[in-house]
Amino acid sequence: MIMCYLTAPQPMEAMRLVKQTTLYYKEGNSDKVYEISLCDVGGNTYVVNFRYGKRGGQLKEGTKTPAPVALATAEGVFDALETEKLNKGYTTTEGAPVTPKASSATTAVKPDESLFPLSESWKQLPAGRNKAILRRLHAAVTGEATGVARNWKLSRVIWKAGEYHIQEATPYLIRLFNTGNALQQYCCLWAMVRSRSTSAIPVLQLLYKQGSVQLSRLAGAGLLQLLEGVEKQNHLNTYVKALPEAFQELYAEGLPDVFLQERLEQPQTDYKWLTTLYLIATQNLRLKQQLKTLLLPLILKPPYFKQFRVIFKLAELLDDFDMLGMLSCKTERDQEMYKHYLSYADAQEEEVYVAEIEDWITPRKESKKAGSRIAFSNRTKWYLHRRTLRRLKMLGNAHSTDYVKLATAVLIAYERDRDVTPYYSEYNYEWKGREYVRVETRFPNNSQAIYLHQILSADHPDLTLVSGRWKMRNPDDKKPVTTTQRQPGAANAEGGGLLKKLAGLFGRKKTPDAAVPTEQPEAKPEIIVAEVPNENGTPYLGLWNAMPQAYVQLLMQAQVNEIHRFAIENLTVHPQYAAIKQKLDKEAIKLLLLSPYPLPASFGRTMAEERYTADVTPDSDVIIAMLNSIDEAARATGRGWAGLHKGVVTADPDFITCIAFNSDAGIRQWGRQLLATTLLDERVKQAAAGKVIVFLLGLTPGKTIDEALIKEATDWCFTLLAQELKQVSAGVLSDMLQHPVTATLLFGLRLLQHSQVQAGSLSEDFIYGLLLHSYQPVREAGVALLNSLHTEELLQKQHLVMMACIGKHEDVRKGIAPIAGRMAHTDAGFGNKLVEALLPYLLRKETIEGLQLWVSELLCNELTPFLKDVDKQAALRLLYSTFAPAQQTGAFILEKYTDPAQLTMPQIVALGSHENVAVREWCQRLYNQQVARIRYEKDESLQLLNSKWDDMRAFAREYFLQHFTAEDWTVETLVALADNVKPDIEAYGRELITRFFKEENGETYLLKLSQHPSEKMQLFATNYLERFAADNLERIQQLEFYFRSVLTRVNKSRVAKKRIYHFLYTEGVKHEAAARLVGSILSDISATMAIGDKAKCIEILLQLQALYQVQTPLTVKETEVR
Repeated sequence: MIMCYLTAPQPMEAMRLVKQTTLYYKEGNSDKVYEISLCDVGGNTYVVNFRYGKRGGQLKEGTKTPAPVALATAEGVFDALETEKLNKGYTTTEGAPVTPKASSATTAVKPDESLFPLSESWKQLPAGRNKAILRRLHAAVTGEATGVARNWKLSRVIWKAGEYHIQEATPYLIRLFNTGNALQQYCCLWAMVRSRSTSAIPVLQLLYKQGSVQLSRLAGAGLLQLLEGVEKQNHLNTYVKALPEAFQELYAEGLPDVFLQERLEQPQTDYKWLTTLYLIATQNLRLKQQLKTLLLPLILKPPYFKQFRVIFKLAELLDDFDMLGMLSCKTERDQEMYKHYLSYADAQEEEVYVAEIEDWITPRKESKKAGSRIAFSNRTKWYLHRRTLRRLKMLGNAHSTDYVKLATAVLIAYERDRDVTPYYSEYNYEWKGREYVRVETRFPNNSQAIYLHQILSADHPDLTLVSGRWKMRNPDDKKPVTTTQRQPGAANAEGGGLLKKLAGLFGRKKTPDAAVPTEQPEAKPEIIVAEVPNENGTPYLGLWNAMPQAYVQLLMQAQVNEIHRFAIENLTVHPQYAAIKQKLDKEAIKLLLLSPYPLPASFGRTMAEERYTADVTPDSDVIIAMLNSIDEAARATGRGWAGLHKGVVTADPDFITCIAFNSDAGIRQWGRQLLATTLLDERVKQAAAGKVIVFLLGLTPGKTIDEALIKEATDWCFTLLAQELKQVSAGVLSDMLQHPVTATLLFGLRLLQHSQVQAGSLSEDFIYGLLLHSYQPVREAGVALLNSLHTEELLQKQHLVMMACIGKHEDVRKGIAPIAGRMAHTDAGFGNKLVEALLPYLLRKETIEGLQLWVSELLCNELTPFLKDVDKQAALRLLYSTFAPAQQTGAFILEKYTDPAQLTMPQIVALGSHENVAVREWCQRLYNQQVARIRYEKDESLQLLNSKWDDMRAFAREYFLQHFTAEDWTVETLVALADNVKPDIEAYGRELITRFFKEENGETYLLKLSQHPSEKMQLFATNYLERFAADNLERIQQLEFYFRSVLTRVNKSRVAKKRIYHFLYTEGVKHEAAARLVGSILSDISATMAIGDKAKCIEILLQLQALYQVQTPLTVKETEVR
């Protein structure tokens, strides 16, 4: 039983399967199936359903026809869906690769040959190229002898039939399609499309549906050229439906340029939609121009190049000279991705290094991979280049005006900014005779532009092409140049001219029977052109003169001076020049006048002066075009005409726009004086205001804009059209305020200030966008816009102002400060909220340079009254922040709003060590103001002497001397000061001990000070030895470590040592116990001392030993007598 799956409710009992297609997709780990079914649901109505999913799994279901439709419509939907999936890589064969590769596999198509009867009408043709080709095709089909001993390869004959558009060859091509290999099939189909015979439509339709991807693409392109009416539209719709869904949604209204660029820049594995888009663009001029803009800057690398090459060949197939010329010029201009010089065979085995991918690759193997990393080698570049050169020569030799069409398209594709290079010379030395001679090689302008010189002057005897550059021939090496110029009916006298090309037309094999056909040359289309000089050596100049309109097209669209000169020189000597001039209408003359290049503009001025004589009044738009021309003489003529026909130009609003934005300062000054003396009609002024706005809205970001000129022009417009500009609508004003061009945006802001539209109605996002703009005048205008609002309106935009306060632009922040202050003083709630929002920015690392300093200044100036509510902890966090602006703000809050009573003495003392001098000064003032508290909490307040800052310690020393009395000092406190590691505080401690010394504390001072390791303190302690250690053996024993510490210093503490020696000797001689103690100390010291101190120890020990029985290490030796 056959089932048909639907998503919309349908009468299942009446459903009958009409046809079904199963498609497969397998690539990598992806293995999918897609089933399409066309079902009859009764009542002559049908539905198209589909199922899809992973092969072998449960398939999801859907329908393309929510409601039943007629059979013809259903078949169209069925075919479109099938084509869409095939274009996306699905195949009708299970397990087939997604992208069919070129192989010897052929496509079997069996058209009804009875519909394509063979005709022998070709036998009536005159002898020539076409007849020879048809004879060979006839022989290949019928088996008859050609009568010529010529071994032509059949595929080459077929290809030539397509090149020359031989429609009579179509029946033979259809029959030959299935008689050869894949290459022959491709050639047959290519030639069928090129033949442009409507009789081939059924075969093309069959191949489009059943052929391989390559054949289907060719057949589809051919159908776009041959089908008409509804059939053509239906066929075109299949390509539209094959586009990605995002394209289909926008196609009806036109694909935006931005959308196309974004899709191109998105990383994708394949860009097949480019080819599909091109085929659609062959029937859509706007889309074609968009596609050219998209392809022009395209980098010829994977994955883009594959589709670029497909489009290139399709343009060749369809004779799309406009696209082919642009792509050909691009291949010449663009740098190849990599280079290699391997033969075809070597490229399949040898490796080359590709710097772009930083890897060694085998070119042939790598290029065959689905995800190839390489493309557009030097060989590919010049292969594509040669294809276009061969086509140009083939068309020229065939006397086809298509040569002019293709050549014109190529010349127009050259760009002044990318392709124009100056002439230059290279020098080297050559050995001639018996010496080296300096030889100069001269290269003309644009020497690298091969097509340009090939088309304009390839037959010039002074030019030659060497290694991809045109150079001037050395006068000594000049040889006659074989001309490629053919005049109709002219005989070819050169031995290697047209006959030689015709002899090799179909390719020759090196066989004995290879001979030139005996047919007489085919009669050429008659092109009647009088003989004209060809001093530039332009090939096929007769064909150019047969289409003189091409000269005019080059003047209007080309960008290179050499091309303009070629066009003017040949146009002005053309026999029909007078008639051509008469055919140039006003619009053509205006286009020439407005050309940005000097030669076309000058030519346009000549045409205008000849057309508009004293008897013919020029229209205002012509005068305006003259005034806007880059040609100085044209502008002068325009001024004269405008003066003669003042009423004509002043009645045209475009004249006001012309004067406003003219690039010539002289024209602007003259025009403004002219308008100042003219009473303008109100309707003209109203229209002029609209045109000024349209002009400014038409500016694009990529266009070079003279901002000074725009500002001058808008200033003048506001003077001349003040009332009219005030009446601009809110919608237009909104467009200007959102415009990406700065000049337009500034004009819109200025217009906003003068218009009747309320600034307060603008959105916060828009105003914030102005404040973030990269152009400073726009930001200034945004600030001015905010400043113009009433405070009540500003308070409705609190978030906007708060964000502006922390914006990235310093000028905006400075401008917003008074606005924020005004709002805060009106609404205290906003002020508190803004302070709360800004304080955290002082405690974190700034992401915008200078933001913290600005926030600090704003808080300490405009928002000062609102800092009083900042709590103590927040102020302390600011003070102890690592950022200077935060410390500055904290010091400001401390000074202005912090009650000292809220701070503990340790917190106050800690502020005395703060790195910010303002904080330390505040601490000093607090000490001076609260002396009673400082004396009461002296244990903590004295810690100020430990500040790391010299100025703070100096203040503390002076302060405590001044405000503390003897009762405030304790022994422990004074000793602690004297025991300080800082030298100045240690000295200060000694000074205080001396100043507030009390007798009863002497022993305590001696014992504590003697424990200090510094020399100065040890010396200071000696002052108390005689008074508080004399006659006290126990005290002397307690000071033993002190004595040893001082006496063991080497070459130090000389005074202290002297005092200690004196004290020890004095005490030692008083009684024996003391002598033993002193002897013990000095005995140890004498063993380690320098010789000077050792002598002193020995002296004292000897004296003590003489008085008492003191054990010493001394031994008296008798002096040896010799």
